Amino acid sequence: MIATADAVVVGSGAFGASVAYHLARRGVRVAVLERSGLASQTSPRAAGLSSQVRATPQLTKLAQRAVAKLAAFTEETGQPLRFTQSGALKIARTDRDAEQLAREVARGRTAGVPIDFVSVAEARRRLPILGERGIVAITWSPTDCNVEPSELPIGHCRAAEKLGAVLLPHTPAEGFEIGAHGVEGVRTPRGTIATRVVVDAAGAWARLIALGLGGSLPVVPTRHQLLITEPIAGVTPELPIARVIDANVYVRHERGGLMLGGYEPDPMQIDPAALRPGFDVAELPL
Repeated sequence: MIATADAVVVGSGAFGASVAYHLARRGVRVAVLERSGLASQTSPRAAGLSSQVRATPQLTKLAQRAVAKLAAFTEETGQPLRFTQSGALKIARTDRDAEQLAREVARGRTAGVPIDFVSVAEARRRLPILGERGIVAITWSPTDCNVEPSELPIGHCRAAEKLGAVLLPHTPAEGFEIGAHGVEGVRTPRGTIATRVVVDAAGAWARLIALGLGGSLPVVPTRHQLLITEPIAGVTPELPIARVIDANVYVRHERGGLMLGGYEPDPMQIDPAALRPGFDVAELPL
């Protein structure tokens, strides 16, 4: 157990593990607290998609940097990451959504992201399972990518550990020591870690951690649906990601089959405070 740290990161998912790694690279003494196993909660359940043209120039630039970091991940960290730059098709089935695609193409060109309209025939050449009915417009972004989401946070954790970060799985943050000038320590079942910096990267539990620090985060965990088919002949990692705007669904390759997921207009909300102590995301069927 570590007694003091320059910074304590609460959570070892995609955000927490990345923060720990980049702080450790800069010589910061970091401790990472994780209530369960390392990188085992919500991050591995992500779809692993990364598109680059976003709603604002700032978010687009951030997404471009993220894809560049993902492409260089193994070279930089020495850790494995299944990274596939398969490109992405985005499909409009209404005139309104086609106008959205036109705006995205304009934003992408301004930012230097390769993106353009393609014909249905060209889209079907790239993704033979795509049907033709009802399509108004399609864009193709060849540098969009997907990754294996379980490998990213654990890779950052292992790389951070090699740089001196202390990883503490099965060690929840139970409370905080708050002094006149801010946080002074983090209480755990194994003792208190003295620190002046706490990074709240607790994912679904981030709002509860923030409350313990006297703050507030508007984070509401929601539960979505996705399914993975059995292996399908002809489905390879090179098949592009496909998104259908009005249906709010995405499709990509996964384990020789297809992953299909979506974003419901009224998703099921989860109150982390109502979960029993020791709850693990692995208890939720995939």
